[in-house]
Amino acid sequence: MEIELLLKGVWTRDGAGVKLYRVFGDPVLAEITDPFLLLDHFGSRYPHEYLAGFPWHPHRGIQTITYLLKGEVHHEDSEGNRGVLGPGDLQWMNAGSGIFHSEMPRPYRQDPEVSGFQLWVNLPRRLKMSDPFYKNLKNSSVPKVRTDEGAVVRLISGRVREPGTGVVEGPVSGLPIPVVYMDVEIPEGVEFLYEVEEGWRTLVYNFGGPARIQERAVEDMSLLVLSRDGGVLRARGPARFLLLSGVPIGEPVAWRGPIVMNTWEEIREAFLELERGTFIKRRAYVEDI
Repeated sequence: MEIELLLKGVWTRDGAGVKLYRVFGDPVLAEITDPFLLLDHFGSRYPHEYLAGFPWHPHRGIQTITYLLKGEVHHEDSEGNRGVLGPGDLQWMNAGSGIFHSEMPRPYRQDPEVSGFQLWVNLPRRLKMSDPFYKNLKNSSVPKVRTDEGAVVRLISGRVREPGTGVVEGPVSGLPIPVVYMDVEIPEGVEFLYEVEEGWRTLVYNFGGPARIQERAVEDMSLLVLSRDGGVLRARGPARFLLLSGVPIGEPVAWRGPIVMNTWEEIREAFLELERGTFIKRRAYVEDI
């Protein structure tokens, strides 16, 4: 399995002015990163760079996954669902036919720093208008699996083998399309090995300082796009990265702002529904894990 691309993101602002690092999130790249559309690495020690947050906005046709490392995110939707993500918590949201919500970062206790990730996963045509749902995970619900070699994996979705336990499956399962999502931390001198499925698109976002992955030196805050021929992902510590893997959808992408469909006519219809007040089709189901 080879590294096809090694990419650096860009610093930008989104929402009402939140400073963030856009690892990727470009319609031009969507065919390459399929089924993944966007990854934002957000956060700052300075509240003025995040307090304005992400006020009310719609989503349709995708899933958004918010994974918080530090701080809080207060979230609410137009149908009355609300809650707070704390350090280590995660929300897996299927926007499906439509969700209208807000996400507001806040400091946690005495620590002003907020940091985390938001990932967008595309949905195939047959699921674009599926029923919306939330899967909310507390920090304590995300298993920390220690591999044979000594790496520590925060296992959100997918499977990892743990010595003495066997195969451990992440708490987010039964998704419309299968996706692997792991936060991998490797101590110095330790190697991490992971068997990647043939045909799957696998992305590695390195965010824990310089690392060595697939025998290649990788800078901090870099994205690796791996080939789809399957094989072993090999990384040596010290390192920390997100490991994302999924089956490419291979369908046309029409993408405007927070709405991703297959055709521009569907995009036009979505924005007309927003104007008419008919965008929301049904209330999201909420599952606390």
